[in-house]
Amino acid sequence: MNILKNTLLSMAFFTLAFYASVILLRHTGEENNSSPIFIVAVVLIARFTDGYVYGLVASALSVFFINYSFMYPYSAFTMSIAGYPVVAVSFFAASVTVSAVTTRMRRQTAQNAKLYAMQAEMKLETEKGKTRENLLRAISHDLRTPLTGIIGASLVIQENCSKISEKEIVQLAQNITADAQWLIDMVENLLSATRIGAECGAIKKKNEIFEEIVTEAVYKARSRFPDCSIAVEVPEEILVVSIDLILIQQVVFNLIENAVKHSGDKEHIKVILKRQEDMAVFEVRDKGKGIPFENIDKLIENVEKNTEEASDKTRGLGLGLSTCRSIIKVHGGFLEAQNMEDGGAVFRFGLKLAEEFRS
Repeated sequence: MNILKNTLLSMAFFTLAFYASVILLRHTGEENNSSPIFIVAVVLIARFTDGYVYGLVASALSVFFINYSFMYPYSAFTMSIAGYPVVAVSFFAASVTVSAVTTRMRRQTAQNAKLYAMQAEMKLETEKGKTRENLLRAISHDLRTPLTGIIGASLVIQENCSKISEKEIVQLAQNITADAQWLIDMVENLLSATRIGAECGAIKKKNEIFEEIVTEAVYKARSRFPDCSIAVEVPEEILVVSIDLILIQQVVFNLIENAVKHSGDKEHIKVILKRQEDMAVFEVRDKGKGIPFENIDKLIENVEKNTEEASDKTRGLGLGLSTCRSIIKVHGGFLEAQNMEDGGAVFRFGLKLAEEFRS
């Protein structure tokens, strides 16, 4: 198949050069104008065919046709005229050199492309390893804290059930439930992170209506935090995105949960879904204390590096945001956070609309 393709390409370039030279000779009458045209043909043949053979053959044929068709006495091949052998040898040497250089450059370009691809793959593997390392570091202390709390509260109930009041038992049970629920959320984040690590670049995408994902996440958040007010604003048009449904559901819920749990504001949480050009953009805003860093990367980095301190104040925030960032990254979107001028913060991510819904 490659031989046929290379042969057809060579014939096409050579034929074009021949007829271009014929036209040029008719209009100018200059017999040496054909040489540059055939040099260009040799370069193109060397560039778009495999190996050196086609360029060498094109160089030899160029010498013959230039002498036969475009040099006196025309329609005859001769080397008896003074200077013709020198011209032929010089042209052949030049065309062979140009062909060889072009072929070498093409091969070098192909090798560089392979090298860049390998480097990109190695970088991706390094980033995946770094992500897993950061996630494990971020949760090492977090996991121990709720487990200790659950065990401690359970032991208190078991050993002192007759000595403590019903109200205290209820409070201890609520603490156990809260810590157990946090562990469930942590496991969900870990499973999402594991999926990203295993399937990066091969996540299963389907067209989904973004509003339905947001509505489900808001319903879940309202059930989890009944004392929190969450307003929702969605556009009139339907926004369809090509996504892995479970992973994006995780991102939407994580961001809403972070706003509720870590902003200090439970009365002004607002979820916004909108379109910006060819992207569907999700925002969750609050009127709380804001974030102490100018961008989300530094926020995540700080939580991950200061795990023990962060565990007591913003437990789960680092893992949740790390997971969100990784999920959005493999979907080709963006994730950002910033403080609002009127107080509070906004966390925002965007995903490309499904191709057929971009117009």
